[in-house]
Parts: sequence; C-alpha cells; structure tokens
Amino acid sequence: MEETKKTSKKTAVIIICVVAVILAVVIAAGMIVIRNSLISRSDAKEIALADAGLHESDASALRARLEFDDGRFEYEVSFYNDGVEYDYLIQARDGDIIERDIEGNGRTFQPSGSSGQPDSSEPVQDNASSVTGPDQEAASQTISLDEAKAMVLSDAGVSETKAAFTKEKTDYDNGIQVYDIEFYTSDAEYEYEINVSDGTIYEKNVEPFPVRSDGSAGSGAGQTDDTYIEAGRAKEIALADAGLSESDVRFDRTELDRDHGRAAYEVEFYYDRTEYSYTIDAVTGEIIEYDTDRG
Repeated sequence: MEETKKTSKKTAVIIICVVAVILAVVIAAGMIVIRNSLISRSDAKEIALADAGLHESDASALRARLEFDDGRFEYEVSFYNDGVEYDYLIQARDGDIIERDIEGNGRTFQPSGSSGQPDSSEPVQDNASSVTGPDQEAASQTISLDEAKAMVLSDAGVSETKAAFTKEKTDYDNGIQVYDIEFYTSDAEYEYEINVSDGTIYEKNVEPFPVRSDGSAGSGAGQTDDTYIEAGRAKEIALADAGLSESDVRFDRTELDRDHGRAAYEVEFYYDRTEYSYTIDAVTGEIIEYDTDRG
C-alpha cells in the first residue's frame, strides 16, 4: 500500500513537470509568434524619421526600444536634429503613431496623421517649444515667454534678480497650450503652468526649503540656499569635465533637485551620439555623479 502511494506521488510529480515543460514551450512559441508579427526596431525608426521628414543620417542619438504597455507592444523612438528633440510612441503591430512629442529650438510643429507617413506640414517659427499628441494643432501665441516669466514672478512676489529659472517650456494641458515655468529663490522652489493665450495661471506649486534650527533656509545638508551656484555655472562644470564646449552640445535638462538630502543640479546634454548625465552639488559645484550613454 505504501509502495503504491510512493509510486502515485512520483507519477504526479512527473506529470506536473511534463505539464510545466509543455506550458513553457507553448509560451515561448507564442512569444516567438507574437514577436514575428511585430514590425522591427528598424521599421519603427523609419516610420518616426519619415513622419519627421528626416533621414537616418540627419538624426543623432537615434534609439528605438520595445515596450509592453496597456496590453500592447509599443516602440519608443527618440532622436535629435538641429537642436530639436523628437519622441515617438509607435504601435508595434501595425506601425501606427500613437503619440509624438517634438520640442526645442524655439519652434512649434503641426503634427501629421497617425499613418506613419509624413505630411506636408513644416516647422513654424514661434516662441513655443513643444507639441504633444497626434491631434493637437499649434495654437496662436499671444503671451511671450518673457511676459509669462514676468507674470509668475509678479504672482510670487519675487524680483527677477532673486530668481534662478530651471525650466522654461511650452507644453499642452488638455489640448490647451501652456508654459511650464520653474524657478527657485533662497527660500523656495516655484512651479507654474500658465495659459499661453491669455496668461491665466492654471497651476501653481510652491515648495519652501527646509528651515534649519537657526531659522535660515537650508538645503538639507547643513548649507544655506543663498549660496547656490547658478545653473549656468553647473553647465560649465559639466562641460569642462567632459572636455566639451557649449557650442558642441545639445542641452536636454538643467534642473535643481535633491540628491540624498542635498541640493543638486541634474545636467544632461548630448554630443554626437552620446548622452552625458551629471549630478552637481548646487552649493560646492562638486560632481556627485557622472554617466555617459552611447546611443
């Protein structure tokens, strides 16, 4: 009787193992079939480049990455050309363009359709810098970026000499063109979203810096915020370390942030097909972290 039970257990284990192997084979085969039904990475790049009216030789830092999101496979494609950043989200099954984001160089773009083919739209000179989404059109601009900056400074009660701007960008919020503006003072960090057409403030966020026991604003590392280096100085430090000049590179981000409790600048830029990322102490100018990524 006991021998029969042992035999039954062994048989059950063998059956489970066989079923597991069969399932693994079926899943692997299914993944192969699915992947074979998708467009290739090269195809995704070509679709994005064609939509932008560019050739591969025109693009720098060209990348395409396959992702699975919302129950579907998508390619995230990004590249640069003439100071303009292009980001595409492309359906991996049929090559349809799900989303595009084109920004930089003080220009705004009329998006083409979702077929993956370029249309006849051309860049239009403007003070805006970004258009997001396949169905949005560039809005006529009535408030300049300088005017928007003056408005947020007035709202915050901060003079221009006391503010260090870290973000000045045109974007869309629910189909409405807005400015995303961020700056900091010795006391706080300010974030604004302002309507491009009439200057209405849609969103405002003020984050006071931590106050130390002596009553002064602190960076979280025993240093006062009024000793911060300028964002431009952080760029200079990063460029000097990389052995490059500002005219050689395309800056992607220069932003004041926190790194393990201390204020730091996140500086990112591209040279040729290489992305450089620096984290620089906002008080001492020390390079905290450094990384390069060859595209």
